[in-house]
Amino acid sequence: MGEILDELVRYAKACIAQEIPSCRKHVWACQRFLHDLERAAAGWDYHWDEAEAARIVRWFTYLRHSKGILAGQPIELTTWQKFSLCQLYGWRRADGRKRFRKYFKEVGRKNAKSQEEAGIVLYEIATQSTRNGEIYETYCAGTKRDQSKIIFNECINMLTGSPLRKKFKITNVSIKHIKSGSFLIPLCKEDGRKGDGTNPALLVLDEYHQHATTEFYDLGLGANNKEPLLMIITTAGVDLTYPCYTQEYEYCSRILDPSSDVENDEYFVDICEADHGDDISDRRVWQKANPIRMSYAEGEDKIAGEYEIAKSIPEKMISFRTKCLNQWIMAKQNGYMDMAKWKACEVSELPVDVSGMPVYVGFDMSAKIDLTSVAFVLPVKFGERVKYIVYSHSFIPSYEKLREHIAVDKVPYDAWAEQGFVTVTESEVVDQGQVVDYVLKTCEAHGWKIEMLCFDPNNATKMELELSNEGYNVQEVFQSYRHLNEATQGFREQVYEGNILYLHNPVLNYAMSNAVTRSSNGFIKIDKDATRKRIDPVDATLCAFKLALYHEWDDYRGLGDAWLDSEDW
Repeated sequence: MGEILDELVRYAKACIAQEIPSCRKHVWACQRFLHDLERAAAGWDYHWDEAEAARIVRWFTYLRHSKGILAGQPIELTTWQKFSLCQLYGWRRADGRKRFRKYFKEVGRKNAKSQEEAGIVLYEIATQSTRNGEIYETYCAGTKRDQSKIIFNECINMLTGSPLRKKFKITNVSIKHIKSGSFLIPLCKEDGRKGDGTNPALLVLDEYHQHATTEFYDLGLGANNKEPLLMIITTAGVDLTYPCYTQEYEYCSRILDPSSDVENDEYFVDICEADHGDDISDRRVWQKANPIRMSYAEGEDKIAGEYEIAKSIPEKMISFRTKCLNQWIMAKQNGYMDMAKWKACEVSELPVDVSGMPVYVGFDMSAKIDLTSVAFVLPVKFGERVKYIVYSHSFIPSYEKLREHIAVDKVPYDAWAEQGFVTVTESEVVDQGQVVDYVLKTCEAHGWKIEMLCFDPNNATKMELELSNEGYNVQEVFQSYRHLNEATQGFREQVYEGNILYLHNPVLNYAMSNAVTRSSNGFIKIDKDATRKRIDPVDATLCAFKLALYHEWDDYRGLGDAWLDSEDW
């Protein structure tokens, strides 16, 4: 066993044993590494190359620290940094090329993320491009030009005083490796929209938690290079609707989870965060998310200072938990829902057969050209406990309007339509007939007994009258504080108590994260005017829930207390 490999094995075992304070997901990353070594010893598709691992360590010693008390000195990687960097370059395919095509790393702020990204960029455009005989197009992308230039400027700073400086030509807009012609260019927002002509050998997405869309991410798809690499190094954020959380963080967490059936041997993942339920005043917890910052007294003191401020000023606690503890938290002034508790209600499959159940249907009809949503709320008894199963579906009048919503809302309505969460009615305005037809056919397909059709009377008077004449029970739900307070507060309480169940629905999740409340004389309701983002699925759900809350039970099918106490959901 080589010197570096031996160091990493000892490190991984120390993290698993909690000799080095480590969060659950970093422990999983260590277990994955040790398991990969076992597979390699048994003749796996990938092998460990000690020489390649040593080269990246040596490369960083040629570069210089740019900040703090170490400024100007050679960079000596810590064992935690080696754990990821040496895996990126140490694991090889049979043809000698890198195993990993994607690289996701999440850690608290001020843990040398930019230094790591810059060092890899310079290594790729110099040594890797020369080895492969290619001109590497390399790009770094932030949400703004200044953010994109952080890595660019860090590259320049790390080359200052370095013996490698003469190998590169630096201008205001690019860094070019003289021998190979490979280059680094920081991107701007417009490049994300019009970057189809790029062919990035390396694409670095800096602080991906701030990216509202996947425009930059998509630039790296289908890169035509021998060893393409998409790199994401970030800290947690405060918007759980952004793709860093909804796509990358959740997917990467499943890659690490040994109980998950998700595998991706070409994706390196490491996540360092405080675990749910940790005592955030415990300095060992801080170490989980700050492997570098907590390794020296000044860094530890600064985290301690930030914690003291957060304790005194509650508004600062969200920032402390996201930036210092690397925990994802939804932060919205007057936000309606704790999104972590809402997501805890999502299930992969329902624990009961819903066929033949009573259903309350809520409608939020748009002003003709906007989003229209319907919700199905099914009250179910489990023993003496009542739960509510929620389904949601939305409608958009045309593909032109769908594209407009994508541009304005920065979310993938086109993908949601393909996945069946949104229906395009292909009409000038939302076709109310198609909406009613969808509701009735859905109820018929499941054998649901329609107890009540619940409407916000705005934009739905004709539909109400027609359905009432057809014999359906129709109820108007007026949009006043007094009418909506009980449903608005009651639904949230049921979520927090774990009494809401729903299958994955990104449109409903997106709307729930957008919802904010307005209060008057102690009553609350969802504020339709406070946000430009869509909340229609939430309005439809609360409309149905208001009546479902008063469902009268004549006969029911329960699962009993054993299911409630089980760990299966």
